Amino acid sequence: MRWFGDGRPWISWVATAIVAYSLKWHYSRASVEDLAWVLEPTARAVGWLRGESLVQDPAGWMPVDGSYVIAPACAGVNFLILALTVSVLGFSHRLRSPGQRFGWWFGSLLGAWVLTIGVNTARILAAVELYSLGLGEQAHRLLGIVVYLGALWVLYGALDRLTGPRSRLTVLVPVAYLGMTLGVPLLTGAFRQPGGLYAEHAMMVVLVTLISTVAMIGLRRREKT
Repeated sequence: MRWFGDGRPWISWVATAIVAYSLKWHYSRASVEDLAWVLEPTARAVGWLRGESLVQDPAGWMPVDGSYVIAPACAGVNFLILALTVSVLGFSHRLRSPGQRFGWWFGSLLGAWVLTIGVNTARILAAVELYSLGLGEQAHRLLGIVVYLGALWVLYGALDRLTGPRSRLTVLVPVAYLGMTLGVPLLTGAFRQPGGLYAEHAMMVVLVTLISTVAMIGLRRREKT
């Protein structure tokens, strides 16, 4: 009975798992219209920052010249799921009352959506510039890994400082990220891509994740001294 009576946020964890699964299921079948709740604000932010109008097309949002497309694959829903997961699983246990935990969960969901719009906008802006420089798909994938994983580390660090004391769940970020980017495709069969793209992407993801995790652990140890 300690599990139910010592303040553990098991309801928040279950709710997060349900929402994460529902979002992933919805995303795997969604059209441009279905993802308007995340694609449209992202496209409008990109268009405003680039000083151009983006129009909706069955393939996604694009400028008049069609030089790039913000398609469903660019929606950032996987990042939203990760941001919600890190926020709730990493820190909701620090809140003792059910009301506080409910407020944290709802705020985490809303915050994950807002953060996704901001981070995805930055990633798309950078990706457009990379393509204009003639850099290919590998550079584009590396950019996505660095931006999304970096944003998760910033989120984790910010919430850790906000809720204190210092969390010991540093491993949560790399485990969650690797689970979403590499584990889920293995479970769903999406890893079966022609040309060995999954293996290439997996090596890139593991390398960047390992480097960032070692750097983060080193930084946290230095801050303690």
